[in-house]
Amino acid sequence: MEVTLYLSRKSPSSALLDRRKVIPLEVSGFTRGFDAANFRALASLCGAFRTCRREMKADRPSVAAAFGGYASVPGAAAALSLGVPLLIHEQNVIPGLANRILAPWARVKAVSFAQTLDRRPGWSRKSAVTGNPLLRLPEPGDREEAREHFRLEAGRKTLAVVGGSQGAASLNRAVLEALPAWNDRSDLQLVHAVGRDKYQEFTAQAAKLDIGDLLYRPVEFIERMDFLYRASDLVVCRAGASTIAELAAAGCAAVLVPYPYATAAHQDANAGVLADEGAAVVIDDRHLDGQRLKEEVDGLLADAGRLQAMREAARRVGKPDAAAVLAELVLSLA
Repeated sequence: MEVTLYLSRKSPSSALLDRRKVIPLEVSGFTRGFDAANFRALASLCGAFRTCRREMKADRPSVAAAFGGYASVPGAAAALSLGVPLLIHEQNVIPGLANRILAPWARVKAVSFAQTLDRRPGWSRKSAVTGNPLLRLPEPGDREEAREHFRLEAGRKTLAVVGGSQGAASLNRAVLEALPAWNDRSDLQLVHAVGRDKYQEFTAQAAKLDIGDLLYRPVEFIERMDFLYRASDLVVCRAGASTIAELAAAGCAAVLVPYPYATAAHQDANAGVLADEGAAVVIDDRHLDGQRLKEEVDGLLADAGRLQAMREAARRVGKPDAAAVLAELVLSLA
């Protein structure tokens, strides 16, 4: 896997970065148990560490920021070896191994969710709950623009089903089973992110179904998630850290189906952040089928008061200014 080390400099008279250096690194992760590939992975991390240290000695940074995952370790370790202050940021409720290793030496431990500090009380000292930085901030606006983007109709309730950039097999299967049961719903429309590698096969199967009055919009991939959040009355999706942050910042009511093979069941913990606040309903992946999906969606869409309460609860959790807060923390260490 190729990752990058970013070295940046700030102009003395400006808050803007005026010089950036990008160094590609080849690293690979470890597998569980004894595997010869782990020796190669260790060698790649050691090589990446030496590269990072050499570059940092030549162009010494004022502060280092690491965002978890094995790819962050060489740069963070190199910075620490040179006495450079380190900030780590943990996106998920349950910290990953890399951040657990780096935490004792980090000057600041930034987390997306306060629940992380409940699970890791030792992190409470020199910690900050920043939220999770978002690539594109959800902006309030006219829903008509968002509906036009997906070719939706104004008079219908809008359901979004999103399985991530690669789609999700269990969500796709449940949608396929539920579509015929919604064929009398002239008041419902569904935007469904199927996944690029699954799209052709899935849409061929869906084309054989009688969906009647339902307005169904399957797509390979959604570039404008901000439009989708704006257009949707309810979102069905996984529970990755970025997804939870986006739903909260956008104020979306959600049905969450955590990915069952996530390390340490961290998506279950992420989903609990919204569920505990009343902003989401959680369905175990093992229990998801077309009937369960239909029952949950129909019940929620029929209860306008509950949907509104879920949206308000999501906004209370949301931290749309997370990127700015995190940037200020980084600069405070420089």
